[in-house]
Amino acid sequence: MVENGDNERRNEPVFDPRFQTENLAYDTDKLIACVGCSRMNPPNRLNCLYCGRELEIDIEDAASIKTNLRTLELWERGVNVILCEGDACVEPDTEKLAVFLCMDATDLSLIINAGTPLPIVRVESEKQADILLAGLEQFGLKCTLVKDDALAADKPPVRLSGMEINDQQLTLKDFNTGNLTETVAADLVLIVLGSITESKVDSLEKRGLRKEAKLIGESATATDEAILDVYFRNDPVGFRVRLAGFDFSCLGERKGLLAGENLQRLIGVLKEQAPGAKYVDNYLAVRQALGRVWDVETRKDSKGVQHAGFGKAELGVVASTNNLNQFTKYSRLQWHLL
Repeated sequence: MVENGDNERRNEPVFDPRFQTENLAYDTDKLIACVGCSRMNPPNRLNCLYCGRELEIDIEDAASIKTNLRTLELWERGVNVILCEGDACVEPDTEKLAVFLCMDATDLSLIINAGTPLPIVRVESEKQADILLAGLEQFGLKCTLVKDDALAADKPPVRLSGMEINDQQLTLKDFNTGNLTETVAADLVLIVLGSITESKVDSLEKRGLRKEAKLIGESATATDEAILDVYFRNDPVGFRVRLAGFDFSCLGERKGLLAGENLQRLIGVLKEQAPGAKYVDNYLAVRQALGRVWDVETRKDSKGVQHAGFGKAELGVVASTNNLNQFTKYSRLQWHLL
């Protein structure tokens, strides 16, 4: 038994410092002390290894930092790093960039190749965002920062029930209050066309006292509705036109029978009134890439337990998804990029 143990130990590889080609440790003077727990950390860390607090680091070599970013929940307030454009003379190393951003390389390529400004990452603090901004610049990418508070997806544009267009004057009617807002067409600076998709799955599970839940029924529904946001100079809140509940009488003789066609004709009229306004209609084309950072809202609600006989019960569950907040963020982003 002893001989076998000796043979196994003799066969184990022995570390020889002569074969180490690089210094794996950092010099003491390069370590960073955490202001929270006072422990020393390597200089390529964004957060303390021990307590998780943000470190006071030098961003001159930000691209080498191990960011170790976490995915924020939808309800959290964060800071969005928006990819504006890349250096035409520099081809970014997607694999290294994906490691730096803690994301999948395929998802990253989808965002980079979208050909339009999109969020590339969403983080919890301005300090983290500044470090990422410096690192992305070193990778040859030009970015900007926009806070979730500025996008304010929980406060959507004012919904309209109607509009009057007369001699370069616009009168907008609030759907909920009936209040009128008067403005000049020349102040219209942005028109954003999008689509709101909602899906719902109703399921019914049968549960016994000692048996696992069994799916006994399921139904799915989905709706897709065109939506239009318009923004005026010095007004980041904007106004929203939804097909349901909007009076297209402002089109006059151009008004048709179908709401979808009328929405397109309304866009045409607004373009005529404000030829200098920016028109954005690529939401559907970039929605997949957009979802890599701004996911759609999902929720699951219980419909309660229904008794179906002695010792048996049926549980109803509703799972739903909605991209309204995602589109609102994208719409507001266009205003901040003007």
